[in-house]
Amino acid sequence: MIKTKPGLISVIHAGLRMDLGNTFTLPAADFIPLKRSTASAILVRRDGPATVPANAAYPDPRKFGIARETPPIDHPYGSARVARSQFWPALKHLAMYSILIPENGMREPHWHPDTAEMGYVHKGRARMSVLDPGGSVDTYELEPGDTYFIPRSYPHQIEVIGEEDIHFLVFFDQPMPADIGYRASTSAVSREVLAAAFGVSLGALPPLPLTTEDPLIVPRVNALDPEA
Repeated sequence: MIKTKPGLISVIHAGLRMDLGNTFTLPAADFIPLKRSTASAILVRRDGPATVPANAAYPDPRKFGIARETPPIDHPYGSARVARSQFWPALKHLAMYSILIPENGMREPHWHPDTAEMGYVHKGRARMSVLDPGGSVDTYELEPGDTYFIPRSYPHQIEVIGEEDIHFLVFFDQPMPADIGYRASTSAVSREVLAAAFGVSLGALPPLPLTTEDPLIVPRVNALDPEA
């Protein structure tokens, strides 16, 4: 080993060159020109101007890795990743959700007051129910390759009907789509009003949980209704 006095610069000794070569999968001889110093250096001298790659200051504003995003909604019974203007400034008039729901989850009944919805099923099978303003319900099955459309303000919900998780992409015509779910809706009014709306006594009303934040995805605690 080459010994140096404090503050002196010397060549990197052979053993360290071999270690560096193994680390970077290079011949040890490639590290012969490099020097080492026994002094701590806060500042060092660089020859020539700084070189900035042409694309370093220009991130692609029209590309977004949604699959690498940490899902803001993540439960054992479902998750949702979102491409919205808050995360992707390029989206001025659009948004997209990537939603994954296993068999034990369900997209809660909800509606979007300010946006229509179009979805594409990537994998899995599901059942969609849509309530129109006239009071009729349209229920249909979805499978991979299907596309669906929900008009603005139409209440709807989606649930898994197969053993495979369902993954679907949801597109909105607003950069920050909002939805109103049934759980949050029932928490906004008194139990007396709910009992009157359902035509039951106050004591017959189920113990509905207080929900101050829309959950988007809820666990399915009951078996799938085969008659729906």
